[in-house]
Amino acid sequence: MMDFFLDKNLILESNCSFKDAEFAILGVPFDSTSSYRPGSRFGPLAIRKELLELSKPESFFKKRIFDLGNVNVVHGNLRETNRRVEETLQQALRENPRVVPIILGGEHSVSYSSIKILHERYKDLQVAHFDAHADLMDDYLGEKWSHATVMRRAKELSIPGSKLGDADSIKKAYDMGIDIVQFGVRVVDESEKKLQKTLKKALDPGRKTYISIDMDVLEPGLYPGVETPEPGGLTFQELLGLLKPIKNVVGFDIVETNPLFDKGDVTSVTAAKIMLELVLNSGK
Repeated sequence: MMDFFLDKNLILESNCSFKDAEFAILGVPFDSTSSYRPGSRFGPLAIRKELLELSKPESFFKKRIFDLGNVNVVHGNLRETNRRVEETLQQALRENPRVVPIILGGEHSVSYSSIKILHERYKDLQVAHFDAHADLMDDYLGEKWSHATVMRRAKELSIPGSKLGDADSIKKAYDMGIDIVQFGVRVVDESEKKLQKTLKKALDPGRKTYISIDMDVLEPGLYPGVETPEPGGLTFQELLGLLKPIKNVVGFDIVETNPLFDKGDVTSVTAAKIMLELVLNSGK
């Protein structure tokens, strides 16, 4: 693979060649738009380390997993970082069209690139968005590209030449393109409510699905190692109960794990366990 943008230090040992892989791990250690507690740039390494230590069923070792490494991000420049992620994913999917990308963040803004590339590949793509926050703001403190705007930017992918602002474009969001179904959201800004009301309430089981998991969807009293904690979250078992029925998964991300605020690595362990469960529940 062309790997100009990839840092291959401290990655997991792959159990197959890339062309034979069912899953490809890609770390994106970027947290430059974090608005509260930066530190999720250390998430990809922490999740990998904990995955090594987890107990795994025999079926996990039959899955073919290749670790591409981390994108060499440009701290302070989300647009260039996104471009590098997109180029890497495009190249990966050219070499192995069947592979399921696993994106490890980093902050939630990095999800945009994988959603974009997979939407180009699967026009019927829907997104299952697990988060404490709606992430539907048009801008956050004047910044259009942010972890607080990522789902709005993703929604706009399907509306050429339009921005989601006026009543007509809000209607287009309901009628067109990427469907985003949100789970666990408990913080919605006044500016997000109109757009959130247009979102579908349930996934279509027959469509290709991308899963985006912000670790702050979980209860921070139990899993404190996140960037923007919000009380009232899900338990691990509740999250698994929502994930297990989802089929036709063509990619997923786990973002906003922040080891700097973790206690006993419990959040990193949980993120690794979520990754393990998604691998077991996806693919062949």
